[in-house]
Amino acid sequence: MATLKPSQTLLNITVCWSSDQQVLQQALAVPPGTCVGRALELLGQPLAQEGALVGIFGQRCALSRVLQEGDRIELYRPLIVEPKAARRRRAIHREKVRNIKKKMPINDLTV
Repeated sequence: MATLKPSQTLLNITVCWSSDQQVLQQALAVPPGTCVGRALELLGQPLAQEGALVGIFGQRCALSRVLQEGDRIELYRPLIVEPKAARRRRAIHREKVRNIKKKMPINDLTV
């Protein structure tokens, strides 16, 4: 890492990513002018692979984007299920549940 002049201050950023079990967060102080890719390298973990999706506060960005004070870098995992397919499955399930409820006899003595 380059040495800092006394007039330079470090930028405080946060890097967030998730594993299968939990969401992890790491605070990091980097010199001004640091890009997203370099900040991920400074963590010392192989978090961002080629082609990995990264973003800052929910907005996708390139690894070459220059960081600002307080930025939160987020590493996105690939989707497990396509959103349209999941929505279709939920709709089919809801329809099955409705049909079952319609066929159930109503016992007037329980009211």
